[in-house]
Amino acid sequence: MKIKVGLIGVSGYGRTHFSHLRKLFDDGSIELSAAAVINPEQVPNELAILKKMGTAVFPSADAMFDAMNGKLDLVCIPTGIPFHEKMTVRAHETGANVLVEKPAASSSAAVSRMMESEKRSGHFAAVGFQHIYAREIQFIKQYIISGRLGSVRRVFCCGIWPRNDSYYARNNWAGKIAAADGTPILDSPINNAFAHYLNLELFLAGSSFETSAHAVSVEGALYRARKTIETFDTCTVRFTTDGGIPILTLLSHTAAQANDPMILIECENGSVYWKVNDSWNIRSLTGKLLYSGVVEAPHTDMFRDVIGKASGRQVFCCPLAVAAEHTHCIEMLSGKLTPVELNDSITRIPENGQLVLDRVESVFTECLRRKALPAELGITWK
Repeated sequence: MKIKVGLIGVSGYGRTHFSHLRKLFDDGSIELSAAAVINPEQVPNELAILKKMGTAVFPSADAMFDAMNGKLDLVCIPTGIPFHEKMTVRAHETGANVLVEKPAASSSAAVSRMMESEKRSGHFAAVGFQHIYAREIQFIKQYIISGRLGSVRRVFCCGIWPRNDSYYARNNWAGKIAAADGTPILDSPINNAFAHYLNLELFLAGSSFETSAHAVSVEGALYRARKTIETFDTCTVRFTTDGGIPILTLLSHTAAQANDPMILIECENGSVYWKVNDSWNIRSLTGKLLYSGVVEAPHTDMFRDVIGKASGRQVFCCPLAVAAEHTHCIEMLSGKLTPVELNDSITRIPENGQLVLDRVESVFTECLRRKALPAELGITWK
């Protein structure tokens, strides 16, 4: 039988979900039974497509849940961070499994409540950390835990994605610590656009295939160039796991040029390199190439795996327990480090409001080369 799917939103990131669900609909894998669309005047083309698909359209998520109670197998929740917990629990209560956008939630307590909802309802919640579903990541994880590279010694991640005025104006929670009702958001590079890569660092450092490493400490610095946000737009931090593995993570939205995120894992007997939109490889300690490949878009794998799990097959999907380790890191970071507000080190591109941090690309490169935080190299921004 075809899986009956409900979708909350078809604009913003919801367009990505809608696009992949349309493909699954076209190949006969699913019925897109329901969609919640709160902005119909902005999405006439999507509404026309939904009508052709025979999808019931509702003006809100609550209206969809009320009308489709017991009629959906899976609900996709590509919504803002403050809504993840509430909508996941509501979907479970109506008898549906869930694919919820990353991060799972912005507090460990919320993730725990979502896990309790899974147990009560007997329905799963998969998290949309899409790279975990990629076949090369799953191969790399299996190779690491096989022991052929020895134990993991260090993990590094570096990424620069410029984000200008329009990015921070796209919704009412970008860069916020909490919503108006007090629901945590903690929006930042490491909890939103780059959340995938901290999550991958933790996952690849985990001791078994379905677990992530648990961080016990964090050090480093957070920087805020954009005065209109409450959190930060650059972070240079090092987490340390309970197994003693340092995870150095350098991320910024405050630059003129992009440099896609890369992850480097140093092990006793070799290393792993992986870069978004580029390539990956596994090498021996002598540098001999053992395996390599191209890093492809992982969304198709994610949606097919989640649909497979909702169909009752034994398929690995990013569980809340894995996503919880990412949320734990965000909470720890937010509680221990205070953002430094930048003035002298920042320039602004007038055309789009992009802010640029002095020498950020070269500083990140040197930090990776020397396996150190900027402050340990005598580098600070003001």
